[in-house]
Amino acid sequence: MMTCRTAAIRSVQASFVSIAVLICPSGARADNDVSTDEPSDNTTGAPETDVGENSYETVVVGNRQPEDPFLSRRSVSVVGEKKLKERAVRTTPEALESSSGVYVQKTNHGGGSPIIRGMIGPQNLVLVDGIRLNNSVYRTGPLQYLNLVDPQSLSRIEVLRGPGSVLYGSDAMGGVVQLFPIEPRVHYQNRLGAGGTLLGRYSSADRGGTFHGHVDTTYGGFGMLGGVTYKQFRNLVGGGDVGIQPYSGYDDLSFIGGATYRIQNGLFEGWWVKAAYLTSQIENAGRTDKLYDKNSLQFYDNDDHLVYGRLHMVFDPLSTSANVAVSYQAFYETKDDHKVGDDYETKLDTTRDVTDVGTVGLDIDFQTSVIDDRLRLTYGGMLYGDSVDSERMTRSVATNFNWAPSSQSNYPSGSTYKTYGGFVLIEGDPLSTQSGHVLRTGGGYRLHGMRGDAPARDDLPAVTIDDVGHVFLGSLQYLFRDQATVAVTFSQGFRAPNLNEAVMLGDTGKYFHIPNDGLGPERSDTLELLARGRIRGLTIGGAAYVSRLTDVIKREETTWEGEDVVDNKPVAWNVNGGEGLLYGIEGQASIELHYGLSVLGHITYTWGEERVDGGEDIPLSRIPPLFGQLALRYDTTLKEKVKGYLETFVRAA
Repeated sequence: MMTCRTAAIRSVQASFVSIAVLICPSGARADNDVSTDEPSDNTTGAPETDVGENSYETVVVGNRQPEDPFLSRRSVSVVGEKKLKERAVRTTPEALESSSGVYVQKTNHGGGSPIIRGMIGPQNLVLVDGIRLNNSVYRTGPLQYLNLVDPQSLSRIEVLRGPGSVLYGSDAMGGVVQLFPIEPRVHYQNRLGAGGTLLGRYSSADRGGTFHGHVDTTYGGFGMLGGVTYKQFRNLVGGGDVGIQPYSGYDDLSFIGGATYRIQNGLFEGWWVKAAYLTSQIENAGRTDKLYDKNSLQFYDNDDHLVYGRLHMVFDPLSTSANVAVSYQAFYETKDDHKVGDDYETKLDTTRDVTDVGTVGLDIDFQTSVIDDRLRLTYGGMLYGDSVDSERMTRSVATNFNWAPSSQSNYPSGSTYKTYGGFVLIEGDPLSTQSGHVLRTGGGYRLHGMRGDAPARDDLPAVTIDDVGHVFLGSLQYLFRDQATVAVTFSQGFRAPNLNEAVMLGDTGKYFHIPNDGLGPERSDTLELLARGRIRGLTIGGAAYVSRLTDVIKREETTWEGEDVVDNKPVAWNVNGGEGLLYGIEGQASIELHYGLSVLGHITYTWGEERVDGGEDIPLSRIPPLFGQLALRYDTTLKEKVKGYLETFVRAA
C-alpha cells in the first residue's frame, strides 16, 4: 500500500463543485517501510464516527493515552488521514462538518467555529499535537482562528465531546479539538528513503484554488519533512439570485516543517525527539454581516507561528513513559473596521486594531501501569504565559485618511497572562474475566490557576485577575470483549476569564466595553451516559448528557465615568451571572453491506436554557439546530495499489 494513492472528484452541496487531485512520485515510499512507536502514528485513517469501522485504530484525545475509540468511555470522533485526503477540504473547520456531534458556524468565508455540545469559541480548547492554540485574547463567541491551521498539513483531527478540563485545563468546557500535523516517516534501515505529495484543488463557487506540496526524507531513525500550501479564493458566487457576495475572497499561505529522531537500540531504546514548525498567514478575510444594516465592514489579517519540541522517554523497569514539550507561539491580528457609504464601497473612516501575542508553553505528562496493567496512571502539569501588545489607529475623511494613534487600544501593551495546573487520572479494572467481561473505573483531579495583569493607562488603574480552583472526573464502564460498552461519566469543565473579557477597553461593535477586575471562571458539571455495540457489520452507538452551567460569563450594561453611553454605544462589561442547563442526545451508526457498500450516519440534538434575573428561563444563545448526515459509500480495489471510492451524502439541519 503506497503512502499516496488517492485521486478524487466530488461534489458539494449548493452551487459548489470541487475537484481535487493527489499525485505521488513513482518512487513514493511504501507504508510498510515505516517503523514507529509513537502513539499518534497509529491512528492514520481512523474512523469517521464514534462507532468506527476499524477497532484496532487508536485515539489519544479522550484519555491522553492510545485507546480504541469504540471502547473509549468518552465521546470521541476522528477525521483520519484517509478522509482528509479524499475530501481535500478547503479549511480545517470544514473538515469537521461531517464529524459526529460537531456543528460548524461560519460568519464569513475565512472563518469557521465549531459548536460542541452548545459551546463555541474559547469554550472549546484547540490543541496542535498537544500544544494549546487558545490564548488570552480569544474573544467570546465564534472565532476564525481554527482556520489558521492548514488541513493539508494534518494527518488527522480528533474531537472529544464533553468537558476535558481535568486532562487539558481551561477552555475545555464543550470539548477538545486536537490537530495532528503530518510527520516524516521513519525507518531504521541505514539507507536513504524519500517521498512526497502534491495536491491541487479547484472549487467553482469561489473560483478558488489550493496547491499543497511536501517532501520528506528518512535515514537510520532520522526523518525530515517540509511543505507549503497556497490558497486563493475569490468572491463567492451565490446560488439563485444571490449573485456575487462581495468581500468574501481572501488569500492564505501556510508552511510546515519537522524533524524526528528515534533511538534504535541501547540504553535509550524507544526514546524519540522531534521538533516542528507551523505557520499560516491569512490576508484580507472580509466580514460583511453588518454591511447592509450598519454600513460596517471588517477585514482581518491573521498570522500564527508555532514552534515546539517534544522528548518522549521510556522507563521500562518502572513501567513508565514520559513526554516533555516546550513551545512558542506568535499570534498576530490586524482588524480594520470600516464605516462605508451607502454604495457599500466608499470608506468614510477606519479603525485599525493590532494585537501581538507571544506565548511560551511547557507541558509534562507521565503514564505508569502497575499490577499487570490493571491499574493505569496518567499525571503531569503545564505552564503557559502570554505577553500582549496592542495598538489602535484611526483615519477618516477629516484627517485626509492619514493614520493617527489612539489612546484607547484594546489592551494595554505589556499585559501578561499565565495559566498553570497539575492533574492525575487513575483508571483500573477491578473485574476482568477470561470470557471478556470487564468492569473499569476511573477518577481524575486537576488543580488549576491563572493570573492576568494589565498595566494602568489613561484614567484607568492597573487591572489584575487571578483564580485557583479544582475540577474532578469520575467514570464507571462495562465492556464485553470488543463488541459492547456502556459508560457513565461525571466530568467538570471550566474556562478562566481571559484578557479580552476582563481588561478590554473600547468599541466592540454593539457596545463600548470596559474592564472588570472581579471576573471569575465559568464552570460546567456534566453527567453522560454512553453505549456502543457491534455485530456482523452493524455498529451503533449513542450518548445522552446533561450539563449544569454556573458563573456564566455574559455582558451586562453599566456606566463609565458616570455615562451609560459612549460614542453612541451603550457601556457594558463582562460579569459572572446566572445559571444554565444544557442537555442533548447523539447517535451514530454504520452498516457494512455486500460488494463494498456501506451506509453511515449520525444525528445530534441539543437544547439549552439560561435562568436570568427574576427567575425566568430563556433559551441559551448559539445552540445548534437538530442536525445530522447520512452517507452511502462504495469502495473498490482496482489493482493491488489502486483503490477507488464513490460516496454520496445528505447533510441537513
